[in-house]
Amino acid sequence: MGARHPDRIPIKEWHAAGRTVAQMRERRWDVLSKCLACGLMMQVDLGLVIRVAGPDVSLWDRRQRCRCLGCEGDTVFLGRPPNVTLHMRPETAQR
Repeated sequence: MGARHPDRIPIKEWHAAGRTVAQMRERRWDVLSKCLACGLMMQVDLGLVIRVAGPDVSLWDRRQRCRCLGCEGDTVFLGRPPNVTLHMRPETAQR
């Protein structure tokens, strides 16, 4: 038998592989932010996050104010490890 397909690995297992933004960048994760109010999705520049907040910051279960002018919603972060089809959000944040 071969290894499991990356899409079948639960998000909880991926969390350990990308706990910090430095780990996500090193392992080439693709990260998006998505507003829960207006739906705006933006690409996250992990290099910029590292320069501004530091390499040990975590985006898991973190919310931030939407950057769309006039929107007062919150954004959540979705990560996609290499070779995985969809961006994922930790189950604990899905309410």
